[in-house]
Amino acid sequence: MGESKETVESSGTMPQSRADLGREEGREDGSKQSPQKKGGFGAYQEPLLLLLFVTIGAILGLVFREKVAFLKPVGQIFLNLLFTLLVPLIFFSISGSIANVSDTNKVGKLLFYLILIFVSTAAIAAVLMFTVVHFVGLDTRLNLVSEAVEEVKKTDMASQIVDMFTVSDFPLVISRAHILPLIIFSIFTGMAVSLMGKEGEYVANFLNQWSKVFYKMVSLLMKLAPIGIGAYFADLTGTYGIDLIKTYGRALLTFYPTVIVYFFLFLGFYAFLAAGPWGVKNFFRVIFLPALTALGTRSSAAAIPLQLESCDDLGVPREISSVVIPTGATCHMDGACLATVYEILLVSALFGHSFHGIGDYLYAIVVSVVASVAVSSVPGGGAAMETMILAAFGFPPQALPMMLMLTQLFDAGCTLLNSCGDTVASMLISRIMLGKDWYKKKENGKLSSENA
Repeated sequence: MGESKETVESSGTMPQSRADLGREEGREDGSKQSPQKKGGFGAYQEPLLLLLFVTIGAILGLVFREKVAFLKPVGQIFLNLLFTLLVPLIFFSISGSIANVSDTNKVGKLLFYLILIFVSTAAIAAVLMFTVVHFVGLDTRLNLVSEAVEEVKKTDMASQIVDMFTVSDFPLVISRAHILPLIIFSIFTGMAVSLMGKEGEYVANFLNQWSKVFYKMVSLLMKLAPIGIGAYFADLTGTYGIDLIKTYGRALLTFYPTVIVYFFLFLGFYAFLAAGPWGVKNFFRVIFLPALTALGTRSSAAAIPLQLESCDDLGVPREISSVVIPTGATCHMDGACLATVYEILLVSALFGHSFHGIGDYLYAIVVSVVASVAVSSVPGGGAAMETMILAAFGFPPQALPMMLMLTQLFDAGCTLLNSCGDTVASMLISRIMLGKDWYKKKENGKLSSENA
């Protein structure tokens, strides 16, 4: 989840962009360091700094209790600034990216299977986390209901879906309370500009340039995140004490074993579907170095070259891997989906938002999948995902710092699954498009004409 920012800097979300976004955006922040070179401590510097300030805030809260309440406005100012930037950031990032796509006809079939697999594996990850939490439970010793979630009207699932994806008037679209309708409007805008062809180039460039402006603004604001979130945590721990720390500890003990299970069992199963026992054996043979790179850099983008090399070793045609791997680095987020479901369940329990039947669970799965597939491609996508969850479930703004902290704690496991899942997705698409013996053909660089 937290890797989204660097991922978008490093690669485009769509192939064959007018502005060659995948090459240019990685240097818009003025950095000359490639993501591949940012490893070890450097890659973890920002989350460690955030963790340091949160720890200091937690200690201050535990020692001075309600006396640290004066720090809460500092955290609230940071949150308000972040909320203000999110709507234009999402609109310009998504619409600009799609508007700059000049030609996807050659890869239309490939993109269809790519989206199908991305959404399917994300939904499976969501169901897995629901199942895990059902059996191991949540740490609900905190009582945050006093912060009062506004009462959510009980509606049927059809009405929930309508309200989730649409609004009745344009002003309602440009609001953080309606993130999903905003995403749909942004996609529609980008598609319309792209279909205009040459006439739409000026608008496409306009959208792209403004996306860079808001990305820079978010990048600058996030430098203040340790102070803002640290101040908010001082107030939280001052109010709720040691129980808040225990809640995070329980979250880690639930999330990371689930990551290990998903990595070996589910990715292994997908490899088996793609190429039988050979696929399982060779997937785990080639994935070790890309997996370590993803963990060491906290970036799926940094592992792209090694993922492409692994696909070559497996016999995945480059016409498949060259599209699936870079696109997956921005919007194939099984690990993020695991984390999002856990956040939804935990915050729901803490703030008194109960689930009533299968409709609520399906609604949560839809929110998780959309958040991990669509919003993750937005710079600062972690905050955008959390904001979408707040809007979808009616959580109060006070829930955002808690979810942002969970995002940082879960990030290494998320990145591991997000990155390695792209290789196995390439294998699955090869199986669909080239047949069960695809790995024997070694057709790197071209697809068979009858299957293209």
